[in-house]
Amino acid sequence: MFNTRAMRAKSGLSFSAGAVILLAVALGCLAIHVLHLYVKFRANPPDAFGDFNFYLYAFNTVLEDPTRLYDHDGLVAFLQGIGARSTGDDVFYAYPPQFALLFSPLALLTPLAAKFVWMTMSLVLFAIGVLLIVKMAYRGGERGVPILLVAIALLSFPLVEDAYDGQSNQLLFFLLAATFFLVDRGNRYVAGLVLGLAIVLKLTPLAIAGLLLLRREWRTFIAAMIVSIALTVMTAVQVGAGVVLQYFLSDMPRLSAMNQLVGGGGLPSNNSLKGAFQTLSAQVGMPMSSDMLTLVSLGFALAACLFSAYLVMRRHGDSRMDYALAAMTMLMAYPVLEPIHLLIALIPLLILFGTALESENKRLSALKPKVELLLAALAVLILFFAAKFVSYTVASLIIYGLCVARYYPPEPVRRPHRPTRFA
Repeated sequence: MFNTRAMRAKSGLSFSAGAVILLAVALGCLAIHVLHLYVKFRANPPDAFGDFNFYLYAFNTVLEDPTRLYDHDGLVAFLQGIGARSTGDDVFYAYPPQFALLFSPLALLTPLAAKFVWMTMSLVLFAIGVLLIVKMAYRGGERGVPILLVAIALLSFPLVEDAYDGQSNQLLFFLLAATFFLVDRGNRYVAGLVLGLAIVLKLTPLAIAGLLLLRREWRTFIAAMIVSIALTVMTAVQVGAGVVLQYFLSDMPRLSAMNQLVGGGGLPSNNSLKGAFQTLSAQVGMPMSSDMLTLVSLGFALAACLFSAYLVMRRHGDSRMDYALAAMTMLMAYPVLEPIHLLIALIPLLILFGTALESENKRLSALKPKVELLLAALAVLILFFAAKFVSYTVASLIIYGLCVARYYPPEPVRRPHRPTRFA
């Protein structure tokens, strides 16, 4: 017995040491990226965090003349005014008016100060989001596992790209992580408030709300709808109902088409199935038509959403897998899946690793534990590097497939017993 305990203790120390080494590697790589980011910023401050320049235009315009929020000429003039060089036809602002109004106080700062505040806020929220997911994903007693999960998150190249561009996916990551964490802890109304905020900022989390509704998370869903509608009404009062209506009826479809045109060059800028088919068909000398690509994209998105809805309605014995599947389904439905969007894939990836490592080699999936961990590790390795050819498409399909496989274990996963509460 004492030998068994000693072996377990030694194994635990070895695992923890390996996790610490991996974290050190991740921090070292991150330090190199930060240095590169600093050099890039010093070389040309106006063009640094380029996508944030578009946000900054919206933050200023929503206060001065909301009717020009989606005006391309106005955006170009603003970019030229702050000294940015990226002012071509492919620049545009496409986020909802609510996003611009919510962060409009940043317009009161200088562009340099606004960028500093935005980047600091994004990184801090991302760190909090990672800690929330790690706390939810692993409930075991091995101290090295949380360290490993943090290392996996920091090894993600989409995180680096999102920071380079000054994008908003770190904010979205935090909001979704907080939503799942709060639902898991039973704070469903607060979770709905956070999810409602995510919906008005980027709209795509509506898919998350729909899948939570299928889980009969009524309080979360209703709270999310109330918050999102209330913020939309408040925005309409502030900027004018015409601006909000025009966005949903005219600007959003137009900007969505532009986004698909700009990001529709195939791999590696668009890592959706549509982008993969576009690139692969062109390389074999049989390019698919635009209509056929759209049909394939819509068909795959619909199939993925319906299949995920079916699985969620079955309600996995471990609710964390429903959250993982919901996050990944949202990404699979994207017609344009940019590399930075794969930052959200960390949510299902960390849940897959955490739940697997707390099970002590118990088979949770249709796949054997070693095969599952090997595929998950392959996805981590792919996301460590920048997108190349079909790499990110493969990674996204692997993660989605691993989530689906969890719904078909060799033995049914029983839901944890909850004691009955008496009045």
